[in-house]
Amino acid sequence: MFPKPRQNRKLPGNYRPISLLSNTGKIFEKIILSRLKEECHDLSIIPNEQYGFRAGHGCIHQLLRVANTVSQGFNHKFYTGGVFLDVRKAFDRMWHNGLIYKLIKFKIPNYLIVILINYLRNRTFRVKLNHTLSDIGSIKAGTPQGSILSPQLYTIYTSDFPMTNQIMNCFFADDTAILAQGSTINYVVHTLQKGLNNIEKWCTLWRVAINTDKTHVVMFRKGTSRKELKTLSFFDEDLTWDKEVKYLGLILDDKLIFRSHLKYNTEKFWAKVHLLIPLIGRRSPLTLENKLLLFKQVLRPILTYAAQIWGLAATVKKHKSSKTKSLES
Repeated sequence: MFPKPRQNRKLPGNYRPISLLSNTGKIFEKIILSRLKEECHDLSIIPNEQYGFRAGHGCIHQLLRVANTVSQGFNHKFYTGGVFLDVRKAFDRMWHNGLIYKLIKFKIPNYLIVILINYLRNRTFRVKLNHTLSDIGSIKAGTPQGSILSPQLYTIYTSDFPMTNQIMNCFFADDTAILAQGSTINYVVHTLQKGLNNIEKWCTLWRVAINTDKTHVVMFRKGTSRKELKTLSFFDEDLTWDKEVKYLGLILDDKLIFRSHLKYNTEKFWAKVHLLIPLIGRRSPLTLENKLLLFKQVLRPILTYAAQIWGLAATVKKHKSSKTKSLES
């Protein structure tokens, strides 16, 4: 088990388990994954809105989809509301019987279902701390952490995520968001509430837990409207409207000017530079070629991540720091 970064290590829930398989088991997993992907493709199980774990799809593609939708709304003077859900322990809590039911429902071949049942059920675990070994415990739910099969099984399990009229679903693995757009704020809020009601029913049915305290809602709009937003309700809790949200590594603010994202990434960049000074500074024994490699592989990606999106914002270009400009040139 590995402790989660920046979390209280005294709490058991702040540790991430990992499953270690034999080399033979890993080869077998790859074979099963290949067959499972073929069946999912042939049966069109994975929704087009799911951009995670799919060839030719990545975070940037989903972010472009979201940003383009919001930008088009701005062009038509529409409001765009977004709810960004936080799924609690997505892989660890997956309901075995529910997953098996869906595999049968989607007509996955019987031989694969039998193998996956054997793969998931009757798993056990033990915890060792220093020289103390715990009793053997049984794993009642979830897929093995670190297994290459887990992401594919999760996408199958969530492939019937509710579709609501006038709602755009956005998935990247377990990072889930819904968007609604309209000419009035009340319409957008009403549509989002309908979507949340459907999601709540689905989560209850399939035992999917949502962290409501980590779920964010943002109303993307131009101008300086001070109109009060109606509160959204989700699992008997009120969701507070935010000015910005971090989604797939990009900070989306309600005006889509990305000032907060650029500030955050610039600070992150310089913090990393200071850590690497012994390696990239003038007194470093590394060659210029190695220093350049470090810059390209470690430093530059921090600045350029999602540049296809925030780089088009005119306001961001005006507010770029001179240091950042010189580094990008």
